Amino acid sequence: MLSILRKLNVSLLPQDEVDRAYPLIQAALPGATIEAWRSFAAMRLGEDETSKTGILSVRNEQSYIVGLGAYMTVYDLQHGPILFADHLCAMDIVDQSSVARALLRAMERIAEQQGCYAIHTALPQSDVREAGGWITNIFHERGHCIRGLQMCKLVASAS
Repeated sequence: MLSILRKLNVSLLPQDEVDRAYPLIQAALPGATIEAWRSFAAMRLGEDETSKTGILSVRNEQSYIVGLGAYMTVYDLQHGPILFADHLCAMDIVDQSSVARALLRAMERIAEQQGCYAIHTALPQSDVREAGGWITNIFHERGHCIRGLQMCKLVASAS
């Protein structure tokens, strides 16, 4: 098997590049409008480096955005301060596994910097499909484990 050395850059998504990241969001969540993405990004992108929320972007060698992951620090009853990660997507025709690993390493650094005791991650059903899916395997290799199930019920009155 041929090993590919990648130079991926992970950083906070700048506010002025929110629209540039939308094609990834649209591919991962086809029902998400650009207006919804802009609203979500405005809430998650903090004013400075010490913010408890953010959106990470992973860029490939050509500076294209090939991965995204949103996070926020919250207080969990069992673990105390945690980093809650959601809306992770890794879309790269060359090697999406390396993109996901880079994103996870960055999330782990942020959790350490913010004094979090755990990382909780919500993955959409389409990414999980089964406990042995590619994305869950990457989480397992980084020391993450399945500790529960996140359920969702849509509220009709919110439509």
